Amino acid sequence: MVGAGPVFTQQPTDLVVVAGQPVTLPCSIPGYHGMVLWLRDGMALGVNRDVSGVGYPRYDIVGDHGKGEYHLLIQRTEMQDDAFFECQAIQAAIRSRPARLTVLVPPDDPVIVGSPVVSLRAGDHLNLTCHADNAKPAASIIWIRNGLVLSGAMYSKTLLRDGRRESTVSTLYLSPNNIESGQHITCRASNKAAPNGKDATVTVDIQ
Repeated sequence: MVGAGPVFTQQPTDLVVVAGQPVTLPCSIPGYHGMVLWLRDGMALGVNRDVSGVGYPRYDIVGDHGKGEYHLLIQRTEMQDDAFFECQAIQAAIRSRPARLTVLVPPDDPVIVGSPVVSLRAGDHLNLTCHADNAKPAASIIWIRNGLVLSGAMYSKTLLRDGRRESTVSTLYLSPNNIESGQHITCRASNKAAPNGKDATVTVDIQ
């Protein structure tokens, strides 16, 4: 079409990444030789290649500028990268669709209060508490004994100050006739960033 201006042949799309991994958001505008600006949640990151030098050392603009490629490379993604990104061609007055980058964070290693050994007197019931902190999304916790998942645990989740990560606490109650000395009980915490889970184990010692 005669007189048509530059158009995007590649635009950023919604992506999900685990914290610490690199990610590249594409932006291609063939035939365009003006200024290109990337925005994160509406805030300018820098023009053309000048991104890492203006306070974003993990960010870089990569690709062949002669072909109109201005891809945004993010090294070692962090929680602050969980945002909307947009590519703008200033002189052409065009902007890409906003793309949501979702950053997942695995839980910290779970901790069972009182581990590694919990001592009881004969006839006492057992209360175990396990917490898995700083996860996005919140960690799910299961309790395992002898390869079997134990039921009846209580759960609570707390949203952290950053408004993104959550901590999970689970409490397991076992009656005296349901525990034996020397048993190992495992708390397993998992989320989308740690699908195989992380374990903490406690040994029951009945005096």
